[in-house]
Amino acid sequence: MKSKTLLIILCAVSACLLAACQFQAITTIQSDGSGELRTEAGFSAEERQNIENQSGDSGSSDFCNSSKDTADMTVTEEQRGDETWCVTTTKFDNLDELRKLYEQKKGLTVNRLEIADSKFYYDIELDTSSKTSDFSTFNAITWTVTLPGTPSYYNTEQAEGNTITWNPEPRSGTVNLRAESAVNKTDSASPLLINLAIMLCLCGVVVLGSVGGFFLMRRLRRAGHQAR
Repeated sequence: MKSKTLLIILCAVSACLLAACQFQAITTIQSDGSGELRTEAGFSAEERQNIENQSGDSGSSDFCNSSKDTADMTVTEEQRGDETWCVTTTKFDNLDELRKLYEQKKGLTVNRLEIADSKFYYDIELDTSSKTSDFSTFNAITWTVTLPGTPSYYNTEQAEGNTITWNPEPRSGTVNLRAESAVNKTDSASPLLINLAIMLCLCGVVVLGSVGGFFLMRRLRRAGHQAR
């Protein structure tokens, strides 16, 4: 799967001028390991102007390169007050694909990202201070993960249902983001097993109906003979 981390590149371009912009990452993970990664980078009017001046593309109508959409990724530009937000949404089919998406970002280390023994394990590190890290240019970071089940552990105070949120302090060093959750076995069952269960239920209904009909007819016949 190809993915362009345009948002981080834009922030890196502005780093030498302002070392600023806001970054949000929202990862939604299903019980089968598939899901969606959404990243957002927000720029004030001054930050946007500085980036455009440095790139020689002042007044661009496609600041976020939203015309560069692919089959796997969409890029949109949103105006929120006087801020410009570049939003990238990428689908992934399994946790290996999510790991590859994460590892494209310099300064992000995946320690554990897997479903094992009916539990989901999420353990990554963000380097918020090294000059070579993509995350050292942000003046605000919000990292949100929706887990595929009820959380059993997380090292943050922000949790709402299955959704966990971290707010790493900018340029504070390496920050560990860790969470665990149960994985509902019913939700993670394969379509084949689900279809098989449905077929067995239908067969059971048919068999019960046939048996019931047989005994009903037998009873009616006996009642007829007794009436004679």
